[in-house]
Amino acid sequence: MPGKRMVLIILFIFLFTGAGALSVIASNNNEDSCASCHEGVARDWEKSAKVEVLECEDCHGQEHTGPGDAHMVDVPTPLDCAECHPTEVERFEEGKHAYAWEAMKAVPTYKDMPQAVTDKGCVTCHQIGYQWEDGSRGRCDSCHSRHVFSAAEAREPESCGHCHTGDHPQYEMWQSSKHGMIYAIEGDPERAPTCVTCHMPEGDHYVMTAWGFLGMRGEEDDPEWEADREKVLYALEEMGPARAPEIMRESMEEWEALREEMIDICSQCHAPSYVRRDLEKSDALLREADRVKAQLVDLTNQFYDEGLIDERTRFNIFRDATAHRFKSYMGAFHNSPLYAWDEGFLALTADMVYVRDDLVKEKKLDVFSGMIVQSLYVGGAALVISAGLLIFTVTKARKKKKEEEVNREKN
Repeated sequence: MPGKRMVLIILFIFLFTGAGALSVIASNNNEDSCASCHEGVARDWEKSAKVEVLECEDCHGQEHTGPGDAHMVDVPTPLDCAECHPTEVERFEEGKHAYAWEAMKAVPTYKDMPQAVTDKGCVTCHQIGYQWEDGSRGRCDSCHSRHVFSAAEAREPESCGHCHTGDHPQYEMWQSSKHGMIYAIEGDPERAPTCVTCHMPEGDHYVMTAWGFLGMRGEEDDPEWEADREKVLYALEEMGPARAPEIMRESMEEWEALREEMIDICSQCHAPSYVRRDLEKSDALLREADRVKAQLVDLTNQFYDEGLIDERTRFNIFRDATAHRFKSYMGAFHNSPLYAWDEGFLALTADMVYVRDDLVKEKKLDVFSGMIVQSLYVGGAALVISAGLLIFTVTKARKKKKEEEVNREKN
């Protein structure tokens, strides 16, 4: 009997501890156990529509079970998102946002800056085009913030405003436009367009426009404009942006196709004839901005060739002028007088005037310096001649005086 009793006790202990172990394992693989460490994440996840169809391990795997193995957690990539959203991922990878990571690395100053600066000042936005080891591109949570992953949130203009500010302030341009003003007053996207109305119609993740970020296309039918744009493109390549892939339309046909798509979008609220006229006005401002930028490039290169500025100064002049050119024509297309004029074309012409005046000043200094040298030369020669005449006169007077003294002694 004692032996049988002992077997029952051991069996009871085994079953109890085994069930407890199974319970712990189960709790480590559900949302409740995740919430014990990730309270904020769990709270956001509860707000997501995906909570009904996905578990934590569907995206993050089952290897991570506690604080000691955080490195084992899987990080989902667009390839994972494509299992449920294949069209969105495919269209995104065809669009310009997918190349944001490469565009960042194409700029020479990116490598020159401390990582602490680039991590917070560049990577935060450009990771929307991050290149993963599995070959996919992008960070879906750049717009659909985790772990809510809300499509409605991503459609709000403030979502775009996180990155489209500063030296590429499309969000601020829209805010200061009539469209942005009406939206701020009424909050109705049917009354006034937001970013996605024009750039992501019907949720299309392609996000591509005719002129693109640089306002360039592969060909022009205007010889004078083409000549100016060659200089503009030269400066953009020197700085780095033009080295990025998929940065401009390669042919007029490609440009015209995207232009017609935008005209169709704008025509949902405006008459097509009005839309075409307004876009042509913006084209004309871009033309004028290119003219000024080309003049500035010529002046800056003259400065550089004559040794009056160094490579870094030339780069800085190109950088400031590029930012002002961008604001000028993008402000026009977003219908923002603030950026089309004050922050854009006015600032660009000021850049050109300052460089021109500095060059004229240097030239005047060169001429003035030459005049000083010449004056010193002429004056020096005159001084030598005067000194010679003085010495000759004094010597002659002394000689005459001495002769007179000798004659008096003889007499």
